[in-house]
Amino acid sequence: MTAKDDIVIRRTILHILDSIHGQCILSDHLLDPGPDLYEFIRTHIYKILSSDDTKDCVFNPETSPVYSLLADWNETEEDSFIKTSQAIATRLYQAMAAGSDIPPADLLFASFQAEGTIYLALLKMNYRESYTHELTGMEGSDATTMARIRKTSALLPNASTRIPEAAIINMTDLHIRLLEKRYEINGEKTFYLSEHFLVCNTSLPAKKKLNILTKVINNICNKYDDADLKTKLDTKSALQKEFTDHQSFDVEQIGTALFGNSPEKKAAYDEKMEEYDLQYDRFTPVNESTTKKLSKQVMITDNGIEISIPMDVYNKLANVEVTTDVTGKSTIIIRNIDNLILK
Repeated sequence: MTAKDDIVIRRTILHILDSIHGQCILSDHLLDPGPDLYEFIRTHIYKILSSDDTKDCVFNPETSPVYSLLADWNETEEDSFIKTSQAIATRLYQAMAAGSDIPPADLLFASFQAEGTIYLALLKMNYRESYTHELTGMEGSDATTMARIRKTSALLPNASTRIPEAAIINMTDLHIRLLEKRYEINGEKTFYLSEHFLVCNTSLPAKKKLNILTKVINNICNKYDDADLKTKLDTKSALQKEFTDHQSFDVEQIGTALFGNSPEKKAAYDEKMEEYDLQYDRFTPVNESTTKKLSKQVMITDNGIEISIPMDVYNKLANVEVTTDVTGKSTIIIRNIDNLILK
């Protein structure tokens, strides 16, 4: 994963896309950011690059106007940089205007370099509402000054938050990493950024793929293993081991490792993954928080008791013993407890 310090901002320009008030104001000068603004931009780019909510996307070259604009773009030439940014901002504004609930924004158009590769960042900085102060005064011999509080609706996102709509485009192969949200257009919820603006083919984000994978595995375990708690935990342990060993998720390989000894389970797994068109997929999360769920198994008993077992503790077996008797009732024994904290 790209480190934040590896991101070097090259050129930036800002365009105002206030679709609520019908204002598309295109700048014709590059920004001249100082250290603080450089850090602001770098922080937002890093949050996108380190997110597993991004989709991997590929332009449709025959129908994407943005692809055509970038194909002729000379990032090193200032006039080309400005004109291309204006044309792309205009395209985005037109796409935004098609939906009444799509939030107005400023488009921060920035090129940057990371690990020897040039990228283009399209950061849609949706406006947020907050309050600020203003001073009013009265002229004359009895001039006074009064401070007031007023609401403003054109504040840009904080650096501490990840913006929800953005695209990072690799200028070597024009591969896209996209963050987007659905908005209503002509009565239907639509991913307008991929479908109407970029015009690209998308795949599911890594986080969504992992959620599907774990859900399918859990459903199979609950269906076929019934009350055999140890088998369920062993399956979860095997999934964690697959990721630890390979640092990625190979859907076909995982199916073989977890269910290869059970044709019925393997067939159910293959069928479900094929429904999601993930049967031959391999994906690699970039953020540790995405795979954190694999580090423990949370169970809820039929009488509402919740038990959370760290998988590294379970794998040692010495401290946790799980048994199931002939009636299907499970027993969990936890040994060597030195201290117990109530939460």
